[in-house]
Amino acid sequence: MLVAQFTHRFRVLMQSRYSVPRTARRHPFDVFECDLNCSDDNLNWLSDGEFLCKYRMHRGTLDVVTNLIKGDPIFERGLRGPPQLPVKHQLMIFMHFIGREGETNGNQRSIFNVSQGCCQKARERVILALINMRDDYISWPDVNERKRISRRIEEKYHLPNCVGMMDGTLLELGTTPHCDDKADYSGRKFRYSLTVNVINDDKRRIRAYLSGYPGTTHDNRVWRNMVQFQCSNVYFSQGEYLVADTAYEPSEHVVPAFKSSPGMGLRQPPEKQLFNMCLSSPRVTAEHTMGLWKGRCGWLRKIRMLITNKKASLEKILEYIDATIVLHNMLIDMGFDDDENVAWDVDDESLTAIDDENRIPERSVLDMAIPVGALPGARRDQLFAYVCETFVPNMHFNTIPDSIEIDLNSELELNDSSGEDSE
Repeated sequence: MLVAQFTHRFRVLMQSRYSVPRTARRHPFDVFECDLNCSDDNLNWLSDGEFLCKYRMHRGTLDVVTNLIKGDPIFERGLRGPPQLPVKHQLMIFMHFIGREGETNGNQRSIFNVSQGCCQKARERVILALINMRDDYISWPDVNERKRISRRIEEKYHLPNCVGMMDGTLLELGTTPHCDDKADYSGRKFRYSLTVNVINDDKRRIRAYLSGYPGTTHDNRVWRNMVQFQCSNVYFSQGEYLVADTAYEPSEHVVPAFKSSPGMGLRQPPEKQLFNMCLSSPRVTAEHTMGLWKGRCGWLRKIRMLITNKKASLEKILEYIDATIVLHNMLIDMGFDDDENVAWDVDDESLTAIDDENRIPERSVLDMAIPVGALPGARRDQLFAYVCETFVPNMHFNTIPDSIEIDLNSELELNDSSGEDSE
């Protein structure tokens, strides 16, 4: 009896896949090399534009990013299992996945002729390698770098001591969360979404961000939970501030645009219109940063990953977000810009030399600390007075000659009269 049982168990073990050498199946057609290499007539199967559309970067940029991440220990072969795909091929799988909405393991299997598990493991390795490089590509500027940033912003937009732009964005969820607090993810723009608060500099490099909050979370609440707000004396020098939209509260280090005045609808007094017009150009940089980030990573436009009561489900999404931001900054540092031929800023000819500190009295006030006990909007009021004196509505930054006076009240009457005529 015991011999029969032993014989049966031995046969079962011998039939197990763990008792025989494992062999990896390889498709005879290599999609990766076909997309990368040239044919005998020196022509690519994918043109440069087609390659960029499929993998979200050029062939040369793919080589550079591969060299940056290939030294990570995650790409070393383990003691068991078949050898990994080349690092470049794993990066191509990752870029193809995040470059479009709704990509799945099954779809990638049919495209690259590799198993679904291989696609998933390749993405996980690349994500881990990018996250391990996070400190190298996502960092808050130190004192000297903030001074350089503020000088560039002042030359471009006539805003002294500004060290960055801040804005919030929503990342739509493609599936209904299966968690107890799923109602919190239902925002006003999308059925379900996540809120991300982003701070970028004038070169569209993301300097700080905070993600993971449900879509109903207000941008200002996310900002108040960022370390840059809670330890502002460490991250900002005296007089430095961020430009933001009306969603944020004014403070010593945040200067938002003015909201509409009560009883005026969408209209505002000319002085506030002038101030908001001055802030609109640097705020476009924040919108452009979001556009580059989401445009390159279409996966962000509709995240098809399920959020459950398990913490790991949300952490997986946050890892993807972290990896895409590291990749965004990495490509910005390389000078890779999908919209490099688009002029987003005003021409340099419309800017005047503003390096004379004694030219505008209000300029020195902006360098001073906010008095103790001052209202939260004191910094914005100082910048508001400075802009009203120096910003000319025709998008040229000049001092106003004594012989020229702009009657803002007459402009308001003109706007009112035009509104009556239209009625």
